[in-house]
Amino acid sequence: MKNRMDKVEQRPSRGPSTMVALHGVGNQQKGPRQLAPLWQAALQDGLEFACGHRVAPPVLELAFYGHLFLPDGDLASARKGPAGDRGDWLLQLDQAELEDLAAAAAEMVSDEELAQAGAEEAKAHTRVPRPLQVVLRAMDRRFGPSAGVLHLGELRQVRRYLTEPETKAQVDEIVRAAVPQDCRALIGHSLGTVVAFEYVRQNPDHPLDLLLTLGSPLGLRMVRRLMPDPQYGASTGLPPNVRTWANIRDPRDPVACAGDLGRWWPGVDDRPPVDNQGDAHSVERYLGKRETGAAVLAALPGLADV
Repeated sequence: MKNRMDKVEQRPSRGPSTMVALHGVGNQQKGPRQLAPLWQAALQDGLEFACGHRVAPPVLELAFYGHLFLPDGDLASARKGPAGDRGDWLLQLDQAELEDLAAAAAEMVSDEELAQAGAEEAKAHTRVPRPLQVVLRAMDRRFGPSAGVLHLGELRQVRRYLTEPETKAQVDEIVRAAVPQDCRALIGHSLGTVVAFEYVRQNPDHPLDLLLTLGSPLGLRMVRRLMPDPQYGASTGLPPNVRTWANIRDPRDPVACAGDLGRWWPGVDDRPPVDNQGDAHSVERYLGKRETGAAVLAALPGLADV
């Protein structure tokens, strides 16, 4: 079921393939002209590692929606700097957010790690709501200092996309406008994998040769519970308009901690795990891997002919 030739009309190779990138969280202070060259250069590295020779820069467009997540509020608090505002948002969580994020954080660590964090003297995250204190300390112990706040911030943006109808509608419209009719591949990272899945679900008449997901939270219980239709394509292995879905993750990436996506969509090509070392969730490290380049070339072999 990994190659859906029976469901998606075969299209002839016609030169450079149009791909659209869907970025993850934490890009609200950037823009598409800053991000697109980084994605393109990293993906070109991955392609060249995979095929063993130089290739032309891939035709890669980037759908940018980071500005929709710019924080509201007074400028004075925004000027406190990283040390002052990095975790302040945790103090303003409503009860629903608190419960969802605490549950999601608990998926990122083991019961033993939670027990160890709960037994130690509370020296960190003492200002945040009590249900989060232990899981944040456990995440910091496993993934490094401040990892808990960083990765919960990522999941908060995913949750906002799925629970705020106006925000979701705006993101979806930006992506719809950015994906041309001749687009053959969507490449999503982090939040972008959820957005990409929603594009596929909402546009069943647009066939894709490749859906590539990097560092995806699509397996997290919180995310699946909030998705409009997490079962789309599950009964047949893949969404009917997707020929190949390749998924790549670093086992130490907290956002992708739910594991391989083939558990939910049997046709997903879960590629061998990669090692992004000290920055497990980095999109550039994901894109620059040989495994990523090989997944793209398997679906779009013409990219290596240039």
